[in-house]
Amino acid sequence: MAKEENKQHWKPGDVFIVEQRDGVCSVGQVLDIMMKNVVSCAFFDVRVSCTAVAGPFELGSDRLIAALSVSREQLDFAKWIIVDAQNILLDRSAWPNENCRDQEWVGSIVYDAAIAEELLDAYNGLVPWDDWHDPEYLDKLLADPDRKPKHIFYRKR
Repeated sequence: MAKEENKQHWKPGDVFIVEQRDGVCSVGQVLDIMMKNVVSCAFFDVRVSCTAVAGPFELGSDRLIAALSVSREQLDFAKWIIVDAQNILLDRSAWPNENCRDQEWVGSIVYDAAIAEELLDAYNGLVPWDDWHDPEYLDKLLADPDRKPKHIFYRKR
């Protein structure tokens, strides 16, 4: 029972912040509760102070970094803190695993929430972009690979 009391409550449309290695927060939004332990989220190229958060935020597809289905513990235990609620503007066709919905999510790709955090750190130039067994791994997570930022850095090049 004590565990349930410590949980943060959240729902689709809730906007959250993800603290990054430099102490600044990136903004994300809950899209859908996909399965019992999986949440689909959109992560945006919007950064805010982690202590003075003020919405509403511009969360359109032009600011989208990635839409991923991730494990929900970062939201449940308030590592990703809910700061606002907004209408979901992202077109449903851009939601992760949407092509698997009719098959009750069979064939879905789900990531650990830490992968999303690492993607945001790399996207913002805080860790190397290519520090993976597959140096193009993060490229494959982007909603639009053509919008990979210029300020990222590489370890292996």
